[in-house]
Amino acid sequence: MILWGLPVSTYTAKVRIALHAKGMAFEECEPEGGYRSEAWRARVPTGTIPALEVEGVLLAESEAIVEYLEERCPHPSLLPGTPLQRAQARRLARFHDLHLEPTVRALFPLLRDPARATKAVGDAFDAVEARLGVLTRSAHPAPWLAGERLSVADLGMVVTVELTRRLALALGVSLTLPAALQRWLEFACAHPAVQAGMGPWSPAVERWLASSLASHLVPMERR
Repeated sequence: MILWGLPVSTYTAKVRIALHAKGMAFEECEPEGGYRSEAWRARVPTGTIPALEVEGVLLAESEAIVEYLEERCPHPSLLPGTPLQRAQARRLARFHDLHLEPTVRALFPLLRDPARATKAVGDAFDAVEARLGVLTRSAHPAPWLAGERLSVADLGMVVTVELTRRLALALGVSLTLPAALQRWLEFACAHPAVQAGMGPWSPAVERWLASSLASHLVPMERR
């Protein structure tokens, strides 16, 4: 299998964690011609990452990829035991993809905006903290978000919550995670599969943050 993606990508890290959790061998490559290039769109019409290449077929969308991995390699499972528990884990995974991650992604332009206002940053983080509040009320880690083991609920969430923490530091915002969420984040980040899955992501994010902040500082210094 080939995992097509980028080290800095949240969703690539999400799938990478799943692959490591299942102990599945894979090769990792960056998109042909670059992310969203015409060459890549020729293979994945949406131009998105990640994509998993299996037997010459490219499967896009992280949730579809994780579901494929679960069906291909059921053990260890990334779903809890009962149908209701599995539905709850999938609900949290959907909350990440549709609600939390897009709200955190809205912070990205603030890193590169030389004229960004304190109010804009504050409003953006208010929206993120509101989503984190919903997550805290929706999940009761024991110790994972959906029960006793790593599941689909944790895969993207651990990357995005850690990214939120790093964005707050970069933008000089005081962010205090709810205690239960902080305990879960520390516990999850210590798991071998999460560490392996986020291994390429962590330095790539730090480089991206440094580059984004530098692009903000240079125009300011030239004024």
